[in-house]
Amino acid sequence: MIKIVFFLIIFIFHHNAAQNIVCYYDSHVANYPNPLLPDALSAAKCTHYTYIGIGLHPNGEIRFLNDKFDTDIGFLFFQSLRTAETKLMILLGGIHESSATFSKVVANYQDTLINNIALFLTRYNFDGIDIDWRYPASRGGQASDKANFQKFIIRLRARLNMINKLLAVSVSPNKSVFSGAYDSTTLSLYADMINVFAFNFTDVVETTTSNISPLYTDMTSPASVNSSIVDWISTKVRKSKLNLVVATYARTYTLARETRTAVASPISGLGDAGSNTQKAGYLAQYELCPLKTNYATIADGGTATVYYTKGSSWISSETEDTLAQKYSYAVINGLGGVAIYTLDWDDWTNDCGMGSFPSAALARDYLYSGTNGA
Repeated sequence: MIKIVFFLIIFIFHHNAAQNIVCYYDSHVANYPNPLLPDALSAAKCTHYTYIGIGLHPNGEIRFLNDKFDTDIGFLFFQSLRTAETKLMILLGGIHESSATFSKVVANYQDTLINNIALFLTRYNFDGIDIDWRYPASRGGQASDKANFQKFIIRLRARLNMINKLLAVSVSPNKSVFSGAYDSTTLSLYADMINVFAFNFTDVVETTTSNISPLYTDMTSPASVNSSIVDWISTKVRKSKLNLVVATYARTYTLARETRTAVASPISGLGDAGSNTQKAGYLAQYELCPLKTNYATIADGGTATVYYTKGSSWISSETEDTLAQKYSYAVINGLGGVAIYTLDWDDWTNDCGMGSFPSAALARDYLYSGTNGA
């Protein structure tokens, strides 16, 4: 029923329909016991594929995040995803690079970095770059980062124009962070896309359970997708440049007391790691699906969230309904599109029985209202 309602809403607002479906792939998945190679991502049918694959040396040189795989296999297989309608991007930074390194390079080696980016994109045949600095002026950065980053984006744009490449910038969802990190006018004018990572809203060490990405705020979830997008729009940024980034992975916690299972309940630590992803506190969708049948499911319509509990285990994850509401939110609010972080944490194995890469398939349904033949 919910799907029919949202299709009707999207039809009414189709003139503002979002178009971008940006899909991230982290090459570290190639090291998992059951690896996913990038050529398999074609089933997701995204408009942009972004390969999480490069970082920085302190002198402005590019470093590979999964060195031998990236250059020997990863980049080559990734190229098979290109079609007339699909663009291939490379992500610089993200969770694999420190803010302090970005701060030093952008302050002292802008020319070197810009030149290296242009050479890299040309050599490895990428259509553009996604700059994911987390975050200017925080996490070890400097107060001067905002001004330096503004200059860097303007100069990088000019260089990329010379070789006909795209520029995306990934940004914080938190106003307390982004107000001191970015000049929104500069991003609006010079970036092709601005990816808002609207999930996991806190940087502090977690001591309580929290939903991975509430759509709306309440007393237990003061930050939300809506509050982030509203705050970004208030900066006069171009809405058509904003992509709403959703998380495919689940967050897991170990409760301090099994009798306290609500949101914001005390925890004793992170949940057990998944058998394939092997990271405490996180599960891929294909690792979560076999577990859910044994858990109690609690849905909250006010925040548009779902979590699962069993004994001392507590798990927060997106569902088909919560993703549908976020995708519809992007369309109704005239955003540029959505982004999926990451395809390798989605159910690419079809263990959930909804087909491979269901998050991307659902995005096509809601962003294109079934008109793209998908």
